[in-house]
Amino acid sequence: MVSPINQDLLALQKEMGAMGLGAPDIFSVTLDAARQQLAKQYAYLNQDLVEQVEILDLNMQYLDQEVGCRCYFPDGIGTFPRNTLLVYIHGGGWSFGDQYTHHAIAESFSKNSGLSLVSIGYSLAPQKKHPYQNDECTDILQELLKKFANDYGNDLQCILIGDSAGANIAFSAYLNLFEADLKKKVLGLALFYGVYDSGPISQSWQDLGGGQYGLSIKSMNWYWNQFLSTAEDRLTPLAAPLHSRLENLPPIWIVIGDLDPLIDENLALVERIKKAGSKCDHLVVTGYTHGFLRFCNHLKEVKELMNEFSKVTHSMIDEADIERAL
Repeated sequence: MVSPINQDLLALQKEMGAMGLGAPDIFSVTLDAARQQLAKQYAYLNQDLVEQVEILDLNMQYLDQEVGCRCYFPDGIGTFPRNTLLVYIHGGGWSFGDQYTHHAIAESFSKNSGLSLVSIGYSLAPQKKHPYQNDECTDILQELLKKFANDYGNDLQCILIGDSAGANIAFSAYLNLFEADLKKKVLGLALFYGVYDSGPISQSWQDLGGGQYGLSIKSMNWYWNQFLSTAEDRLTPLAAPLHSRLENLPPIWIVIGDLDPLIDENLALVERIKKAGSKCDHLVVTGYTHGFLRFCNHLKEVKELMNEFSKVTHSMIDEADIERAL
């Protein structure tokens, strides 16, 4: 039995559609035009409706290019409450978004938790193909931790955050690319409606993936095709972390809407992590579709979710403190 869509969410979507701020049709416009349309949508949603934190924009070098990172400091630039850095990898089907489009989401994570955060504006597909983004985010995180240690004297621990395609990158990079020393610094992961399997093949895709709730089987295959070079890449654990080894993980929190076609693979990941002996809590948000974090300034349930996020992240830090004290 499919639950009805949340009425406040539906009303906001209709309002934005009437203003010409609906989701771009990736099949009828160019990629550049779709990116411009999405940027307009986020510009509307990013209006400063939450209390500001201090912001520092950095350019980090990776290979032959600079990668923009936006840093959020609720207690002032260069301060890291609880010696912890939140690291946010944004969603957007690997092909859309940056540290500016996802500003309100990142700011809300930082403000609600009281923790400093960096949002990484990684390179987009198809201009850069998998696993470029995984390697890029891994390298930039290492360099950021070195920079903050040098500039501010903090040997930081961190919590990884990812939504949608960003959850795929964050989780896959942690599992497959992080060296042991970097993994030790990760206290936990907070993953929102992530892409973890090799394609839209589960029952929830059949039930919910017709496009009536936004994300469709057709669009998901388009995103995969932008991201990957070959069909065989879909079968690798680096692209589909659901099929990775999942032992000895830090605490993980997974959040998914019950009208999101990705729900089956999210719940399958929860069970696989638990079966492997690691801690994984999850939350299913009733009446919500894919990509709801973008409404963090507008919808009550998403605002409440940000408060829950704060509790979860501080619990991850508390658990690590207790383990170190033993």
